[in-house]
Amino acid sequence: MEHDLVLSGHGVRLVPLRAEHAAPLLTCTDDVVWRGMTSPTPRTAADMERVVATALAAPGRYPFAVLDAAGRVVGSTSFYDVDRTVGRLEVGHTWYAPAVWGTHVNPACKLLLMTHAFEEWRVARVAYRVDERNHRSLAAVTKLGAVPEGRLRGHRLRPDGTRGASMYFSVLADEWPAVRDRLRARLAGQAVPDDRTHLLLLGGRSGVGKSTVGAAVHDLLTARDVRHAVVEGDALDLAHPAPWEHGVAAANLADVWRRYRALGYRRLVVTSTVSVLEADVLAAAVGDRPHVTSVLLTASDSTAHARLARREHGASLAAHVARSDAAAVRLEAEAAADVHRVATDGRDPEDVAAEVLRLAGW
Repeated sequence: MEHDLVLSGHGVRLVPLRAEHAAPLLTCTDDVVWRGMTSPTPRTAADMERVVATALAAPGRYPFAVLDAAGRVVGSTSFYDVDRTVGRLEVGHTWYAPAVWGTHVNPACKLLLMTHAFEEWRVARVAYRVDERNHRSLAAVTKLGAVPEGRLRGHRLRPDGTRGASMYFSVLADEWPAVRDRLRARLAGQAVPDDRTHLLLLGGRSGVGKSTVGAAVHDLLTARDVRHAVVEGDALDLAHPAPWEHGVAAANLADVWRRYRALGYRRLVVTSTVSVLEADVLAAAVGDRPHVTSVLLTASDSTAHARLARREHGASLAAHVARSDAAAVRLEAEAAADVHRVATDGRDPEDVAAEVLRLAGW
């Protein structure tokens, strides 16, 4: 789609992408730059000419060449999937020369693009989709203040033929003023608060007191008027037959946290038996490179058995004891060295919760 839209400001200029931009764009591009794209890395002039031609041929896409203050081509970006009738679009197909990574270029481009989208076109939603393995782009979108919406499985076809997941983020019209202010502050060199999720994982064997300590954490934070949410992780896939191999727990956590985060929550407590072994999976489900504190609650066999006996009976008790003992061995063997161990034997839940919160820095 050829267009005549030009966006300028904050040391960059976005001009309509044209065939003549192919040669300078090729000098900006290598395998690292192209990581996360769905097409092979362009290596020749003809390859990049095809990339530009594909961009221009795509309906609903407004491709740009990104110029620096000296007029040099330093990358490309696009509006795409534009539907002004419905009031939505996506920003993507973005890459920059490594020389401008970490500079003003990306926040300046995002400020220009979203200002036009929200304030000129009056859209209601701007979305971003990122390959789940593209950690640099995930970090950049998160830093914008975009809200994570979830993980679309098998959504992307990678250049090697494998399928991958897309992580979705968005900014809505009523969220735009805060995002705009963050971008302006960054471009002005002002400190911008880290808005990522703080994720506290409480793991441990059955009978260790995860739910009780989680409730005590909730009470302490509530007493201090600290905004937070607590999720009982073991209930996220409590079903028969248990759907562990389908990742239901992580998917459900992503859905739950997306709603909390949209309401302004940034602290999340998740209690589940093996949470400390699945920190990477749960962090990915949260979706914004969260600060993670993993705490393994421990208890002796006698303590765990006594606690289980107060709530289970007969064959159910025997089964829970067996699972608890097996989990204790596994957790101690597999929990990483950076997982905090907190003993619960002979301690009040409030005392354990206070220690956990100190470890989390909350």
